Amino acid sequence: MDLKRQIAIGDIHGCYELTIELIENVIKFDPDTDQLIFIGDYIDRGADSARVVRYVEALKDQYNERIVLLAGNHEHLAYNALTKRTADMYQLWIINGGMQTINSYDGVENTQKYENTERHLVPFVKRLEYYYETKTHIFVHGGIPLGDTIETAPKKSLLWERNYDRYRGKPIIVGHTPHKSVKKYENSVVIDTGAVFYGKLSAYDPLNDQIYEAITTDPKVKKL
Repeated sequence: MDLKRQIAIGDIHGCYELTIELIENVIKFDPDTDQLIFIGDYIDRGADSARVVRYVEALKDQYNERIVLLAGNHEHLAYNALTKRTADMYQLWIINGGMQTINSYDGVENTQKYENTERHLVPFVKRLEYYYETKTHIFVHGGIPLGDTIETAPKKSLLWERNYDRYRGKPIIVGHTPHKSVKKYENSVVIDTGAVFYGKLSAYDPLNDQIYEAITTDPKVKKL
């Protein structure tokens, strides 16, 4: 694939307007020359998870290999809650922002909301990849545990790991842990800049060492 830009996009967490601003107005995505790699955590905490999911799915359906959709730990939480249906799984998801996701799917009664969420969200999560590897980098939501490789690491660890500052393997680009800005460590780049908390959604292109940012104008959102 001949690419001019290969852009990893950080944790969205239901921030639909920031997503549109970043991709369409800041990055100005060109499917003929660009590839977008979403690092996971599309849902939870923010108000518009359903709209975010529909948007990134439409991008994937239209542009195929130009769009890479990775799983995050929040997709893992949602999937477990919606498929295993235990009180513990639901509680864990809800305390991590799951109710905002459920409320973003139409439904008058709570049971309808759960059913709508399951019907739309479970198939989406099933199509997500745990990582994406190129000749120079590995893109993964959380990280790779010390002593493991991308092939030997437990899948759950790839979603939850936070050892980006100590990792020494093939360079990785990760989200998962909010930083004030895109942060470069010795063998990792962290691109989660707390969109849902601080109003900044960031992206990073390792081919050109280029950072992109969209920042909310909402005065109610705390700025970093």
